[in-house]
Amino acid sequence: MTIEQLEGQRQSTIAAAKEVLINGGDMAEANRLHASAKSLSERIDMLREFGNVPAPVASEAPKSEPWKSGGVTKNPFPGSRDEANYKAYAFGQWVRGAVLGNAKAAKWCAENGIKSQTEGTDSAGGYTVPEIVSSSLIWLRNEFGVARRYSRIYPMTSDTLNVPNASTSTTTYYPGEATAITASDITFSQVQLLAKKLAILTIVSKELNEDTVIDFGAMLAQDFAYGLAAAEDLAAFQGDGTSTYGSITGIMPKIKALSGTFTSIASMVVGASGSSSALSSLTLANWQSMVAKLQPYATNPRWFMHKSVFYNGCADKLIALGGNAIMDIQNAYGTEPTLFGIPISFVQNMPSATGASVDLAVLGDLSKGVAFGDRRGVSVEVSDQVKFVEDALTFKATERYAFNAFDIGNVNATVASQVPGSLIVLQASAS
Repeated sequence: MTIEQLEGQRQSTIAAAKEVLINGGDMAEANRLHASAKSLSERIDMLREFGNVPAPVASEAPKSEPWKSGGVTKNPFPGSRDEANYKAYAFGQWVRGAVLGNAKAAKWCAENGIKSQTEGTDSAGGYTVPEIVSSSLIWLRNEFGVARRYSRIYPMTSDTLNVPNASTSTTTYYPGEATAITASDITFSQVQLLAKKLAILTIVSKELNEDTVIDFGAMLAQDFAYGLAAAEDLAAFQGDGTSTYGSITGIMPKIKALSGTFTSIASMVVGASGSSSALSSLTLANWQSMVAKLQPYATNPRWFMHKSVFYNGCADKLIALGGNAIMDIQNAYGTEPTLFGIPISFVQNMPSATGASVDLAVLGDLSKGVAFGDRRGVSVEVSDQVKFVEDALTFKATERYAFNAFDIGNVNATVASQVPGSLIVLQASAS
C-alpha cells in the first residue's frame, strides 16, 4: 500500500471518529477509531523516513587478477612484482589475442584497454606492440643494449634524416686600430641517418603458449629485447658496412678504415708490441694514452669493451701495482668498475681476445660522437607454418633504426697536427 493510500485511509478513519463523537455515539468506538488513525499516521511517518534512505548499492564483484596468483622469478619487466607480472600477463594476452586470434584473450584485452593496431606495410600484416608494454620493451632494450643507452636518440619521421653538425668554428682576430674585422663563418656538415630494418625470430612451443600467460609474455619480451639490443651493439661497435650489419659501419671499423698508417690516425691508440698475441701485453700506458687523446668536450665518457679484455688486459696491471693503489684494485672489481675514474660498460659481443691489429676497446662519449636514429618501434608477427612439424609457433620481432659514428678525428703523420674526436679506439699491435 502506498503512502497516498494510507493517508486516504487515515483521513476516512478520522472523519468516522468525528461523526461518532458529534452524534453522541459509543465512546469506545471513537477511541478505537482514534487509535487506528494514530497507527496509520505512524506507518506513514515510517514510510516517509525510509524514503529518505538511499537504496543499497550492490557491490561489484572483485575483478579477476590472475597475474597476482604467482609469477615468474625472472620477469624482465620493470616495476613491483605485481606491476611486472601484469605487464608480462598483458603482453602474453595481447600476443594470444591480437596476434594468434584467441577470442578469450582478445576479449580480455578489449576489457582492459589493451589496443592493437595492424601495420599495413607488408602483405603478411604486422602488429604494433600495445602502449602499456611498448615503453617497457624500450626500457628492456635500453637495459640490454649499451650503444642505444648512451647515445643521443634522434626520432626519424622518414627513412632518411640529415643531422647538422658544426664542423668548423668561427675564427678570432686581433684587429688593428681603425682596421676592418675579418669575417669568418661556422661550417656545417650533414650527418646522414638511413633507417635499417632489424629482425629476430624466436620459437615458442604451443604447450608454453597454452600453459602460462605470464611466463609466455615474459619470455617473449626478454627474447625480443635481448636479441634486438645485442644486434644493435654488434653493429654499433663492429659493423663492417656489409649486409650482415644492415650496411652499418660501426665505431671501430670506421676509425680503422681512415686512410693512413694506424699511428697516424688521431683517434687510435696502438697497443705495445706483442699485444696481438696476448692481452697481458697491453700496458697501463696504452689505456692512459686513450684518456689523453679524448677531447675535453666529451663530458660523459665511458669505456666499452669485453669483460675478458678488461680483466686480462688491464686489471692484472692494477693488481700488480704497489703502494697506495689499493683503491685502483677495489675499483677494478664490481658490476661497473672504473678506470682512470671513467666507468666501464661491458659489451659482451665485442672482441674477447687479441690478434694482429684487432680492435679491442672504445673510449668515448656516445652522446657527442654518434647519431642514433629511431624510425619505428618493435612490431611482432607470428606463423604456425614454419615449425608446423614441431607443433611450435614462430614469432618475428622487427624494428627500424639508424646509426652513424661521425666524430672520429683526422689522420696526420705529425702528432702535433692530429685532432682526435670524442671516440678513441684501442687496437692490438700488428706483431
